[in-house]
Amino acid sequence: MEQESFLHMCHEHPLSLIPESAKKSYYNSWCYGCYRYILPGDATYGCRRRSRRCGFPMLLHKECMEMPREIMHPVHPSHHLTLHGTEYFYGLKKCAVCKGDMYGLSYRCSHGGCDGLWIHMGCAGFLSDKQPAMAHPSHPQHDLHFSKKTRWCPFPCDACGATKKGDSYTCNICDYWIHESCALLPASKDFPHHHHSLSLAFYLPPEYIQYDFDCAICNTTLPLRRWVYHCHLCRYVVHLNCATSTFDNDNENANTIDDEEEATKFPIPVEDMYVEMIKPFVKRHKGQILINHNIGGKYSFSNHPHLLTFTTFSTLSSSSSSSSYDHYKEDDEDDFDRWELTCDGCTLPIRAKKQTDGDDYENENGYMSCDECKYFLHLSCFNLPLEIPSLPIHPLQDHNLRLQNVDGKLTGWIRCNICPGFNNGLYYACTYKGCVFKIDIKCASLPNTIKHAAHPRHNYLKLVTDNDFRSDFCVNCYNFINTKVGQYRCNSCRITVCGACVMLPARNEHRLENHLLPLTYDARFNRPGEFYCSNCEDQMDPKSWMYHCQDCDQSFHPECFPATSGIYKNIKFGTQQYVFSKIHDPRHSLRFQIISKKKRCDLCHEDSYDTPGFQCVSCNFIVCKACGMKHMDD
Repeated sequence: MEQESFLHMCHEHPLSLIPESAKKSYYNSWCYGCYRYILPGDATYGCRRRSRRCGFPMLLHKECMEMPREIMHPVHPSHHLTLHGTEYFYGLKKCAVCKGDMYGLSYRCSHGGCDGLWIHMGCAGFLSDKQPAMAHPSHPQHDLHFSKKTRWCPFPCDACGATKKGDSYTCNICDYWIHESCALLPASKDFPHHHHSLSLAFYLPPEYIQYDFDCAICNTTLPLRRWVYHCHLCRYVVHLNCATSTFDNDNENANTIDDEEEATKFPIPVEDMYVEMIKPFVKRHKGQILINHNIGGKYSFSNHPHLLTFTTFSTLSSSSSSSSYDHYKEDDEDDFDRWELTCDGCTLPIRAKKQTDGDDYENENGYMSCDECKYFLHLSCFNLPLEIPSLPIHPLQDHNLRLQNVDGKLTGWIRCNICPGFNNGLYYACTYKGCVFKIDIKCASLPNTIKHAAHPRHNYLKLVTDNDFRSDFCVNCYNFINTKVGQYRCNSCRITVCGACVMLPARNEHRLENHLLPLTYDARFNRPGEFYCSNCEDQMDPKSWMYHCQDCDQSFHPECFPATSGIYKNIKFGTQQYVFSKIHDPRHSLRFQIISKKKRCDLCHEDSYDTPGFQCVSCNFIVCKACGMKHMDD
């Protein structure tokens, strides 16, 4: 049945089921009908003549292809609505239900008196509450009649979408048919998968379409016009079959691996990233960290022009060592010493760790510093391998990578191919001619296997290599993952996380709040209503990860922390005082940091808030990075 071809109004040739292997090469990645992305495993139909220069690149979800050609809708009960394409009307016509711009396949009234009335294909399934009550609330227009089915029926159930033998209820007036088991489903019920009672909906509610929700159990696409169970309090939504089934216990252990002790737990706090990621990475590649340096001894480093001095933590004042993490605070007005101890390699804070019983590798007792300039390195960053034969996260496994440094702390920044943030520290660059792959030290240190708190159902997420790569969408940001970025994938389900989201720190502190906010994956649970970012005030996707405080009900986008989880998280700020005597009082020093005192640059008057720039320590004077570089004293 699946191999048959069907004629559809959107194309002149028959449409057939398209295999996964052909989708990448010849077709668009979104459905022509509903304009939602097509995920791996979705049954889709397209023109097989595409590979023979048909020129039709569109695909249709199986459900979108099966939408009826003509319908009656309560928003326009006087005339039939017929299915049309809207490619020539985008931005010109509005949906009569949601009032949004028209896209994809939609229903249109062609009657002379009301030509121009359009309804999105998804909105066409939303029945009006004004419809009179009938025998079954899912089909209030007509009575449904019991039908004894003793053979397999080729028509999909309008509730669950399945075709199977059994008793059913049908409408004798229109093409509507549901299984008896679906017709008898309760309007609300408690299920073991969720802590609240779930309500039955006869179409996918619009908030789940707006934010591209997938089924919370199987993580696959939710059909537009099939029934679902969902929770009003948590925005939790599942297929009918997933709600009534039990977890597959066999799959719970399918993700077990041998190296359980080596699986790093994510997310990681910023102050722990060096110990949890950088040190194990260097040990894997070099086997042993050289820590028996002579105190005060001078050592050369290939990526710095001056000799570096080995300094022990015991020589530090308690104030400077305890406050090294404050490099990541965006609104400090204190002395510059709070900004000193930040590694110029990985751009993470340098902190003394409590000594524990273990090998020498665990007990680093100092760091490397330059007496001629403010340049610091963790001991492991000083021991970073100068060249790596290959990295699993590199899409091309046979390419060498070489350790390099940016041209300067204010210029020559690179963007990491994994996170993808700007970087002014050390990074690895591919040496293969024509390959532009670059990766910062933290992303290069990502382990092959992780345990992530956002996916507790299964134990492990594995780094996807070039051999087992497939295009997919990140479960958090929903960005399309291609071969240029890393991804972690669960072996037991379709959960995939991109490198940028994996690297989000476990907690953040915003200048508008006086406490830490944890990275939260389920903020919508037990909290009805919409989410708005307290920083940018934009509406937030309720299913996305956010920094959220349940006590004060404050939420922030990760990108609204530009210095810690945004695109500037790999930039070392505040290590030097600058004087701009041509444009500002020479008695006032400025430091390089994220602008937070005012919205606009005092010179060009462009919006510079939450971007890198120069901010006066003594007054409210600020300049953006571009203006500061033009007027900096020699």
